[in-house]
Amino acid sequence: ETVVSDDELFELVGRRLSERPGWSFQPSTTPGGVPSWCLDPGGEPVASVNVAEAVVIANLPSEDREFRFVGVDELIEWLDAREGR
Repeated sequence: ETVVSDDELFELVGRRLSERPGWSFQPSTTPGGVPSWCLDPGGEPVASVNVAEAVVIANLPSEDREFRFVGVDELIEWLDAREGR
């Protein structure tokens, strides 16, 4: 298995999420913060995704929940299930 850096993994996440409607890249607004991909169809983020320590992390602010995935494919499967695809 190929080990990729967080930056490479974040780029892979971005490639997949940019193909999905409603997702956009959001640079960090706080010093030391991490950029993320956000789903914000109505202006308020419904979900955000970032990468830390080789783990893909999805945050759902409205549910105050965090989900962790081993790779991009796991994230996409989870999103497909949530979005009924």
